[in-house]
Amino acid sequence: MQIALTFSGGGFRASAFALGTLSLLDRITFEDGTLLDQVSVLSTVSGGTITGARFALGKKRNEPFEKIFSSLYDFMSNSRLITEALEHLAKDDGWRNGRVRNLITSFSDIYDQELFKGAKFGELMQDNPDYGLKHISFNSTDFDNGLQFRFQWSEKILHPSEGEPERGIIGNMFLRVPFEVAKEIRLADIMAASSCFPGGFEPINFPNDFVFSDGQRLNFPDPEKYPVGLMDGGIVDNQGIEPVLLAENRMKKNRSISSSENVIDLIMVCEVASPYMDGFKASQQNKSGWWKKLTPKSTGIINIFLWLISLTGIVFGFLYDFKITLMVSTMIFTFNNFVWLIYWVIGKAMRGSGIPDEFLKPLGKLLRLKFFIYQNLLMNRFNSVLMLTMNVFLKHVRRLNYRALYNDKTWINRRIMSAIYELRSNEKTIESKVNKGMLPAELMPSGLIKQNSDLAASMGTTLWFTKEELERDKMLDVIISCGQYNACWNLLEYIHLLKRDNNNTNPTHNKLIACENQLMALWEKFQAEPQGMVLKKF
Repeated sequence: MQIALTFSGGGFRASAFALGTLSLLDRITFEDGTLLDQVSVLSTVSGGTITGARFALGKKRNEPFEKIFSSLYDFMSNSRLITEALEHLAKDDGWRNGRVRNLITSFSDIYDQELFKGAKFGELMQDNPDYGLKHISFNSTDFDNGLQFRFQWSEKILHPSEGEPERGIIGNMFLRVPFEVAKEIRLADIMAASSCFPGGFEPINFPNDFVFSDGQRLNFPDPEKYPVGLMDGGIVDNQGIEPVLLAENRMKKNRSISSSENVIDLIMVCEVASPYMDGFKASQQNKSGWWKKLTPKSTGIINIFLWLISLTGIVFGFLYDFKITLMVSTMIFTFNNFVWLIYWVIGKAMRGSGIPDEFLKPLGKLLRLKFFIYQNLLMNRFNSVLMLTMNVFLKHVRRLNYRALYNDKTWINRRIMSAIYELRSNEKTIESKVNKGMLPAELMPSGLIKQNSDLAASMGTTLWFTKEELERDKMLDVIISCGQYNACWNLLEYIHLLKRDNNNTNPTHNKLIACENQLMALWEKFQAEPQGMVLKKF
């Protein structure tokens, strides 16, 4: 069976949810192995790349899944990323060859020390007939062209078109990284590029900020295009769907099938972002505080008055040797001049900004507005821009990515979305489906699962767990278990739908349907003990 997995962005929340998904698939017996052995395509973004890259490396090294799981569990529960990254940033060593000394490059070094242990992308680029993953893509965003920048490797295309790379493009259509260079890239640097989210980090420059062996020659076509800034892959595709669709096209070429048929039997999108958003709430005018009732014009007048008094005090203190008067007056005088400097800088910036005079002249009337009005103007603009970038844009891109998958009829009965929010207590979709007879009552989640899902979905997008989250809330276990039972529930729902409608399926799907009893037995145990399978098998 050909299964494609995508792991969305979302910090450690995404990493833990993805780890839960993998561990559930590893527990489902399928033919001579497990359902996890059927995963042949992997696409990851941001926090999902932590789990995806370590899983791909472990698979290549033929490590048992228990070792991969332990490595990731220990990393997320024991690492002190912020502390260690800041300590490393303060050191003078490790920043040679023009490498920029900043937070994201420091994080990259910590990833390398604690998780990847010096492993390079080239280790994943070696052909191995026993290696189940035939197509992998760790995704970031190119800040020169606004496109996805993929660190990917695919099975060889037997008959590529003219000019088509036989393995898929590493980079994108504008920036193509030669295989000889790509194989020397640290997985830690790929991880950093994929999870370099705006606001929290600065861009990581490729190749300048990446660590290569001393004396390594980097030969690029069109070297004038580099360096290029890379940031979080979630900016353009937080679900990692597009690389799977591209892998599907490459797989078709090697199998000589029609364009209306698909090679991939099932795409499973693992998602920790929510489709919901809180509406914009305008800030209210708050007049409390004496300073809020002042205006720039009135503060200018007050400043002139204080400037004259302080200047008089300086002269008086100097002539009569009143040191306290001289000191206080000097401080006030300095502060007054600083205020005038701010006014001057703002005025000069506006005059030099290219704003037409017809617009600048009326701005003088703003000097009569009270400061509480300015506070309201600034807060509403700040909040709306923040909502635009962090919610509206990302939600719109999310819809477009899912549309490419769900509006394509060739993917009917071959797609699953497993989302962290699906089984929360306030979600009514499942209850509605059960009431309408679309799902069996056994798939209604228990109160314990709903409670666990509420807590899992509440975690913010960070690349760490706080001490309170780990010890008090057991957040790592909460989210891993959420990934497990969400994957179990979605597979059961999928099987239920396949039994009602087998359109666009093949005999392989019947083998998956045969897993229903295994999945149902696990689901019943999850219902009673949601976290029961995090560190052990039932």
